[in-house]
Amino acid sequence: MANIASSPVVPGANDNLSGVAVLVALAERLREEPLDGLRVMLVSCGAEEVIQGGINSFAKRHFPTLDQDKTWFLNLDTVGSPILVMCEGEGPVVMEDYFDRRFRDLVARVADQSGAPLRRGMRARNSTDAVIPSHARYPTAMLTSLNRAKALSNYHLPSDTPDNVDYRTVAHALHVTEAVARELAVNPWI
Repeated sequence: MANIASSPVVPGANDNLSGVAVLVALAERLREEPLDGLRVMLVSCGAEEVIQGGINSFAKRHFPTLDQDKTWFLNLDTVGSPILVMCEGEGPVVMEDYFDRRFRDLVARVADQSGAPLRRGMRARNSTDAVIPSHARYPTAMLTSLNRAKALSNYHLPSDTPDNVDYRTVAHALHVTEAVARELAVNPWI
């Protein structure tokens, strides 16, 4: 923690402007081809590095009004490395799978149907915003990306710049995210 506090701020292109890029592109696509039957909330919480400050604030404000049987969370975190991955769970101390495997199965199925390569079966030792809705018992999945060494490319490094982002993976994350939304609009429970 002392190292993080004393380190300079890095550009953050992969972590996590790549996730924000997917949200912006998805907003544009949904504006062009709106969904019937599904309300989509595109939320960029920020403050993950301070123990999920942003998602905790979102949860406090919105979870009481979000039906657990009709709400799904697809977290996008650092999707600009070469290999798109769906994390199955996380935990710095205790590893816990995200709530409701059926949702992760749906994400994998629509990824396959859309032709987007998606690696499954990974778990993270770090902590992301996905843990908060999962603990609240909302179906949760998290898309991220890794390099060949199973690491987040340029993670917290000054080299986390736009020229080091793998835009094919960002595009795959967009295709999967949009496909999941469109599937849930016609088939609201998995």
